[in-house]
Amino acid sequence: MAAKITKIGYTNDKISARGGLPLFLRYVQQIGFYQLVTRFLFFLNPFNGKGLKMIPFFTQMLAFCMNGTNMAISSFDQSKKDESYAAFLECHNDQLASSHQIKRYFKRLSIVNSLIFNKILHELFIWRLLIEKPAIIELGIDTMVLDNDTANKKEGNTYTYKHVNGFQPLHISWGRFLIDVLFREGSAHSNHGTDYPDRIGAICKLIRKRYRKDVPIIICADSGFADQKAYHVFEQELNIHYITTSKHYTALKEFTNDHEYNDKQAIKNGKTIWLFDEIGNKLGSWNKFRRCIITRLHCDGKGQYVMGVDSLESVIYTNIGNSPIADQRLMAAGGSEYFKAQTIVEKIHKRGADELIHRSIKELATKEQLPFKSFGMNRAYYFLMVFTHFIFEAYKQDVTADVLPITSYPNTFRRKLIDFAVKIVSHSRNIIMNVNKTVFDSINITELWKLCQSPPRIQFT
Repeated sequence: MAAKITKIGYTNDKISARGGLPLFLRYVQQIGFYQLVTRFLFFLNPFNGKGLKMIPFFTQMLAFCMNGTNMAISSFDQSKKDESYAAFLECHNDQLASSHQIKRYFKRLSIVNSLIFNKILHELFIWRLLIEKPAIIELGIDTMVLDNDTANKKEGNTYTYKHVNGFQPLHISWGRFLIDVLFREGSAHSNHGTDYPDRIGAICKLIRKRYRKDVPIIICADSGFADQKAYHVFEQELNIHYITTSKHYTALKEFTNDHEYNDKQAIKNGKTIWLFDEIGNKLGSWNKFRRCIITRLHCDGKGQYVMGVDSLESVIYTNIGNSPIADQRLMAAGGSEYFKAQTIVEKIHKRGADELIHRSIKELATKEQLPFKSFGMNRAYYFLMVFTHFIFEAYKQDVTADVLPITSYPNTFRRKLIDFAVKIVSHSRNIIMNVNKTVFDSINITELWKLCQSPPRIQFT
């Protein structure tokens, strides 16, 4: 019979259940992230030498976001008493920030607007772009509602299209990376003001200047971004392609209801079958015809044929094939498949996968509620989450790809590669992090530690 526990005691050993944090933080240090933020936010460091410094603040905030155990700002007071946590962050206990110090630093960050934060995000984007070297760049754009309905006294916490009070940042994504964010109040809809073309324009200019002048760029978006003014900017000024869905306007709906589709023009995904056809269309306020592809659900996922009003229709607008400069670039890059109507429809259907990035960032944050009353402080907090998410996605590619799929979400990642027990000891002038033999073997932690020491560095100018 196994021995029974008869007594509870304590130890002064530095033991923690967040053994994966030191690896992540070493990766953050080695890629040069701290030098990057210091370059753009240098004016935030206290000139008198007192108070919380920038690098300790960002280190502790990145650890806070990746840990995800307790996302209340007050949890910093508890962490400040934990010697093992200080050892993880490779600092002394008195260098750990209290919740009041964190709040004061966010108050300083509140003066920083989205454009400056985006400069940091853009450098991260160029870093990954130069590593992956894509021949064709596909960007997604969407908004994401942060439900703060229970805290309506927060500045900018206004009514959203999802019938809750909250915030609605505008996101531009490239694969699994958020590369541009405009933090906005909840009532700011998808095509609010000139936010949409302005942010796309900024990203395109960045790509042309820092990556390649002639690389084809394709924007995929939903009906909230179907706008002739934006189309004109893309066609005449930026020379890029777009693929967007559109609302079902009355005149077009009458046409599609009576339209006879060719069974040979079909897209199959399992048992689901979509019929499609291509037309030229000019909405009432438009000054030109544009390429339009209409689709109808012919057979649902259960293999049942869909008839009449139950058939789901989508209307897709694109300038692929009608923009000479952009078309030439796309063909030169080997993108002949993009000119086919079937490929365009498939790209729109895959937008659901692009939106999974919203699930990922919400899972990383653990909750949608932002912690402060000030709009500027919440904007800074959200960008800290976005930075952490970007580095998290890069970390999966550069360090942990052989242990866990890069498609893993934050909760899965935390369970496997953050939440394991370690003990930190000093021996022969070395500080050693010991892990359980099972963990040591299952995740090959020595190889992960080695990869954290020499990742590809951010090459900012």
